[in-house]
Amino acid sequence: MNDLERMKTFYETRSRQGWSVYECYPFFLACKQKWILTKILKHIETPAKKLLDIGAGEGDFLLTMIRLGFSPSNITAVEYLSDRIERLHVKLPQVESHCNDYLKLTFPSEFDIITLMAVLTSIVDNDVRYSIVSKALEELKEGGILIIYDFFNDKEPFLHPDYRAASLKKIKEIAISCSMTVHKKVYLKSKYAKGLCKIGLPALIPLFEALKLFNDNYHFIVIRK
Repeated sequence: MNDLERMKTFYETRSRQGWSVYECYPFFLACKQKWILTKILKHIETPAKKLLDIGAGEGDFLLTMIRLGFSPSNITAVEYLSDRIERLHVKLPQVESHCNDYLKLTFPSEFDIITLMAVLTSIVDNDVRYSIVSKALEELKEGGILIIYDFFNDKEPFLHPDYRAASLKKIKEIAISCSMTVHKKVYLKSKYAKGLCKIGLPALIPLFEALKLFNDNYHFIVIRK
């Protein structure tokens, strides 16, 4: 089974189980999203840009970008899973959407912004994940930016059949000719955050994060071509 087939099987199984992180701990996710938005606004001068979102899912992140002022007609979405792209199309019919493996698509170098939001961690094949980063940089305009938000750890302690930490060192090697800004954020591990929210104690999340014993390291990376 290749990486894309594995991802499809995993997400279909998760969907049948009715599992949703948004239902489990919305307070925790809202904190993450607020931090992400502050970084996006810091690096994007104007929303009048052409945007490509790789691994767009059902379009929730793109809805946020549209609320920030991006025009749906300037957005292109790529998602491998057909059920997700169908729901994205219902939400955002004006967005140009592609249900395909991004590595099999060809776009002109016309994008001002390309985003990979929590995508690399779900690709366990290193050749595939870093090929995606390389291709994204090729399809940026000169002066454009690639935004990557994900879990990074070069020691790779976070290894799961369906998730794998990405390597910041490898990203830097791929983008060696570009300028890069890295924002680091520490979050309580998701399983602990979910547990605290399920028992009605989300206010304890910052306390547990401060202990630095049960945290994950996330990075918001901005690469300017």
